[in-house]
Amino acid sequence: MIFSEEILSSLGADVLYYKINETIFSEGQLPNYYYQIFKGAVKLTKDRENGTESIFGVFFKGQCFGETFLFADKTYPFNAVAMEDGVILRVPGEKFIDFVTKKPEFLLRLYRFNAERMYFRYAMLNCLSINDSMLRIRELFTILKELHSVKGAFSYQIPFTRQQLSSLAALRLETVIRTVKKMEKDNLVEIRNGKIFY
Repeated sequence: MIFSEEILSSLGADVLYYKINETIFSEGQLPNYYYQIFKGAVKLTKDRENGTESIFGVFFKGQCFGETFLFADKTYPFNAVAMEDGVILRVPGEKFIDFVTKKPEFLLRLYRFNAERMYFRYAMLNCLSINDSMLRIRELFTILKELHSVKGAFSYQIPFTRQQLSSLAALRLETVIRTVKKMEKDNLVEIRNGKIFY
């Protein structure tokens, strides 16, 4: 967890409840709040003209999202959407900036989180440059497993649907379905109750 519930509450955090697929903020809005996930998962997305969705990032319990835009005079270039029913703590942006500028140890904590997130983004860019669909999906699974510090074969449940994987990996849904089936046949993944384990 980046910041404890007690710290965020002391800054006047609102507790917001979201349903799956509900929008938290939209592309073009000004950033006015610090958001941290208390329960659930959030994706940063952009809808394309052809009806597809690009996913730029996925965040889980204890992580924040969209906070870097509080430090710039720019609107959000994407949407934040709940991936499942969840709870988010929302702090007014001015209070949050005042807090971290007066407490350098907390600003350093935020920098560390952003450094890890940047590592993940660059690893994802490298992943997307792989032409072979199986190698791309396998690399994506490896990155996700490493991100969550899970070790051991078939010990990590991929937290995405096939459709979400196609958006993350920039592949067609049919390609993802076919590739995952081949990976299962090759003993690279296990499928349990429709869920992928890597």
